[in-house]
Amino acid sequence: MLIQIPQHFENSKEILKLPNLSFLYYFNRETTQKVHIELNQHMLIHVFHGSKSIYSDDKEYKITEKQSAFISKGQYFISELLSVETSYFDGIMVFFDDEFLHSIFSKYPVLKESINTKHPKKDALCIVEKSALLHETMLSTQAYLKHKSETSLLIQLKFEEIFLQLIHGNKTDEILKYFQAHYSDSRFKFQDFVESDEFLSVQEMIEKSKLPPSEFRKLFSEIYKSTPKEWLLKKALTKAKFLLKEKELNVTQIAQESGFNSLSWFTKSFKEEFGLTPKKYQQNY
Repeated sequence: MLIQIPQHFENSKEILKLPNLSFLYYFNRETTQKVHIELNQHMLIHVFHGSKSIYSDDKEYKITEKQSAFISKGQYFISELLSVETSYFDGIMVFFDDEFLHSIFSKYPVLKESINTKHPKKDALCIVEKSALLHETMLSTQAYLKHKSETSLLIQLKFEEIFLQLIHGNKTDEILKYFQAHYSDSRFKFQDFVESDEFLSVQEMIEKSKLPPSEFRKLFSEIYKSTPKEWLLKKALTKAKFLLKEKELNVTQIAQESGFNSLSWFTKSFKEEFGLTPKKYQQNY
């Protein structure tokens, strides 16, 4: 039987759901052997007692007490061994999606600065070395989870604290490569590319993306639900709308500044988008 994770825990009292992020304190008194699971989100797991084995591509990854691991979306077999001292397994699992991963890269630009342009190898797991500081942070996160209705924001900040500890730890390079590989393969890298430059034409976008034209247009349509030409036009009109409010330039200058070579085309497009001619809009605002 294939178990969907984290959906399997949706009705658990121990789970806290936040936007693009979920926390779960997990407790088990029975040894499990090679349970087939499908992770629908990425996961960070930290083991308090016992150990967990993850099987992927004929490899076994073992996560022991006071140790953490990042695990990518995908299918795995898992086994859990109980602690000899406590006779149970427990730990914290943090589930996060691609959008959360993108927010992390946006918040900490240093993560993007050193990305290997040849695409680093994307491993399924990244085992994190044991750290007393990380373990203490996870224990305090467990305490917050007991009062999740009152401290959800604090718990989210705790995860950011954990993340910062990891990227500044002993295995910084390995963890960075793990996240960079996932970022490179995600649609968000494409979005960053599209939205970070002032492109003058669709052809320029395609050439700089280094993607085949058909692949570029397909990916663009999936993300933006429009064609590149329509998107560029709307972006230019939005820029023109902002400039018109500033009133420092006349309509002809604003058309040129926004990338329009034809004043009549600019006027027609602006009126279709916003219901007023550029001149009327500037007068009204």
